[in-house]
Amino acid sequence: MEVDPWWKAEACATEVLGQLKIASLPVDPFRIAATKDILCEEKTSLEEGISGCLMRVGDVFGIIYSGRFQSHGYRKFTVGHELGHYFLEGHVDHLFRDGKSAHVSASGFVSDDRYEREADAFAAALLMPKELFSKASSQFRIGMNSVVALASLCEMSLTSTAIRYARLSRDPVAVVLSAEQRVLFSVMSPVFRAYRGLTWLKKGMGVPQGTPTFSFGLDAMNIAQARSIDGVSSLADWFDGPDCELTEEVIGLGSYGRVLTVLSTESLPEPEENVSRSDGRTDDEAEYLLPSERFFRKTRP
Repeated sequence: MEVDPWWKAEACATEVLGQLKIASLPVDPFRIAATKDILCEEKTSLEEGISGCLMRVGDVFGIIYSGRFQSHGYRKFTVGHELGHYFLEGHVDHLFRDGKSAHVSASGFVSDDRYEREADAFAAALLMPKELFSKASSQFRIGMNSVVALASLCEMSLTSTAIRYARLSRDPVAVVLSAEQRVLFSVMSPVFRAYRGLTWLKKGMGVPQGTPTFSFGLDAMNIAQARSIDGVSSLADWFDGPDCELTEEVIGLGSYGRVLTVLSTESLPEPEENVSRSDGRTDDEAEYLLPSERFFRKTRP
């Protein structure tokens, strides 16, 4: 059975919610901060790319969050992230070592730092509690429809909601965030991750040509004006897998300059030991190729 690498953050957030007797959506991180006498203040002067800051003077803490972002959900997540640094074991000692009085956090869910990723996981679990989120999710159709509805219910951003949705979904779902036709990150649902023979998307990989996401990204106005499109692609296009059709739903994230893609299917084909490819190779042979080589050899004439 797969073990969630962020289970400690999930457990910590669940404990905080239980102590405060919070059992409904939406969750208010500002109220949670107030219970610990943590002052939250918006600042427009934070540098670009910085979402928030946790400050400490003795035993007194404060949170500053950037006013650059218009999304209320983004501000909520930023405060939740900083609360993660406050509540998670070892974070305060690590972040404020050597007499430091402030710790800044970068925006965008793309940090590779363990402490930042733990704080992200805490914020997601705090603001979109697993039990409440999953129960609500079951009421909506698979895909972007669920993400949009849940984002409204939880008062969260589409990006943070999509990540949580993919991680908790029992359906074959994957979420991809991209910018300038490059993958920033991807999240796959447990059933997707368990499926054999897929090449997982890596940060910096190109968005596959010929997919709705690639076509969408060719026009900057699609992103700036938060347009959306629906289309179809396949496991072969995105994950170098079998030719199984995927529903591909794409939306531009406006001033953030990014593209959010939700890939889904009602079911996955039964995996085979060696899946035939258009280039005549088998899965076993393809395992020895770099992802870029696999894509090139799969799509060339």
